[in-house]
Amino acid sequence: MGRAVVNYRFQRLPSVFRYFARAVFGKREALVPEGRSVPRLQGSAEEVRARRNHVARYRRVCRFADDGALPITYPHVLAMPLHFALLTHPLFVVRLMGLIHVANEIHQIRPLPVNGDFRLRSWVEDFRDGDRGHEFELFTEFEDGAGTAWHEKSTLLARRAVSGGRAARSVRQTLRYERPEEGTASASVDIVASRSIGRRYGWLSGDLNPIHLGDHGARWFGFDSAVAHGMWSMARSLAALDPGALVTPVRVHVDFKLPLFLPSMARLEHWTHAGRTVFVLKDSEGQRPHLAGSTRPG
Repeated sequence: MGRAVVNYRFQRLPSVFRYFARAVFGKREALVPEGRSVPRLQGSAEEVRARRNHVARYRRVCRFADDGALPITYPHVLAMPLHFALLTHPLFVVRLMGLIHVANEIHQIRPLPVNGDFRLRSWVEDFRDGDRGHEFELFTEFEDGAGTAWHEKSTLLARRAVSGGRAARSVRQTLRYERPEEGTASASVDIVASRSIGRRYGWLSGDLNPIHLGDHGARWFGFDSAVAHGMWSMARSLAALDPGALVTPVRVHVDFKLPLFLPSMARLEHWTHAGRTVFVLKDSEGQRPHLAGSTRPG
């Protein structure tokens, strides 16, 4: 772990919209240029508290039950201003709007009360050069009075244009997911992704990437229609699992697969295996995966 070159320190989090123009209009690279690296960029906020009405709206959009604690994916939304601050800094040379969220891991150690006071930390450093492009890991932690209570690793991809063998490997990796063993019973839940969900989740989270807000914006980036936020798809999937799957302490891992276009109907299949709850969100025909993941005690 290197020494931080950038260290944002906030008493309270700024608005995410403070960085939005820089995210959309800033001139950045598609990939990290040859010979360059990304130094350690980190930030913190000393006083972070959720607003009850905002949490209630988040529950409605993602369909989480009200259990008196923050939904397991909600801290990601709270941390969004800090994420934007780091990923729009001039030393993070890659375009934020070109990044693809390819995986997410959450370790929730203790429940986070809705009215709790927290300290937030986030950091990113360097990248991995792989078949698909450059991968960055963005870490986030929420601390309560006893220390770290929630930890997240978001894997972000700056995609490289590939063809031939590399492209074929990328497609195979995207379509690969865990399946239930023979004789294992699974359950399924229909998930409705309405046309408005991109706008509703976008305004809640501050992630107003044009690909999520409407078909016109999505076409700027090569999609035929608007695409659901990956973190909405993850949150909606977790909210649909049996409550026992998210009892803390718990670890959640999700790989994001194919885009979930809006509007559409999807099907969440889930089962238990070796102490884990395994799930995959597929298209309505149950053929193509949008995301796949698991939860386990931890």
